Amino acid sequence: MPDKLTLYHSVESTCSQKVRIVLSEKGLHWKQISINLRKGEQFEPDYLKLNRKAVVPTLLHGDKVLRESTVIIEYLDEVFPEPRLKPEAAYDKANMRLLLKAFDEEVHPSVGILSYAIVLRHQMNSLKTPAEMKLHFENIVDPMRRDRQQRTHADGLKAPSASVALQTLCKVVDLMHELIGNNKWLTGNTFSLIDACAVPYMVRMQNIGLSSIWQDKEEIGIWLTRVRKKVEEYELEEVWGSDSFHAMVEGYVNANQAEINQLIKERLS
Repeated sequence: MPDKLTLYHSVESTCSQKVRIVLSEKGLHWKQISINLRKGEQFEPDYLKLNRKAVVPTLLHGDKVLRESTVIIEYLDEVFPEPRLKPEAAYDKANMRLLLKAFDEEVHPSVGILSYAIVLRHQMNSLKTPAEMKLHFENIVDPMRRDRQQRTHADGLKAPSASVALQTLCKVVDLMHELIGNNKWLTGNTFSLIDACAVPYMVRMQNIGLSSIWQDKEEIGIWLTRVRKKVEEYELEEVWGSDSFHAMVEGYVNANQAEINQLIKERLS
């Protein structure tokens, strides 16, 4: 019997979503353990033993512990090679890795900042007392992430980090548009790790009112429709997050849409 796969995840986590997509594309079976990030379950001692950064996802493969979502999906493609999720051509493979790096280093923190500014800071205020919020920030292990989140919590879309985040996302979308060309998928004509990695972030950007960033890039819209359809055919439970999460996001986005549009207009003008 092959070693058991256990995924510690949150359905709202974009990083968790991309691992679930790769597991599904590989036709693998896994046990899921849900971590409620808003309640702070990622800071519980038993989970910190698995993931000292207090983030999701974490994958157990037998007695092996794997952290960091891109590391996890690369591992899965090595250990379970069918279907292959890297392009055959060396140049396409290099572009896949270029975009994976961009999503890890640029898109992930930028989407996190804007999601927090538009939605999550309001949710956190409704769930936690000021003392609990103070403890929440103290528990964030990465000092740069802690400082960024505190500033965004206080100032929302007026925080300097929000404008920088939007500028970063526009730059990466431009790179995606440049690389996709006439391809069916982002870096070639076969579905790869970068398609699995990118789609959760693009869906999140849609959901928080940022889709006008690529409104003049038809190829991006076509790809996003195609990849969403493919992922939704896996029939994963709450593939993009829970219904209650989406309802909450929609409410806060509607309340902040004028400010979101103004920020995008300033960036695109």
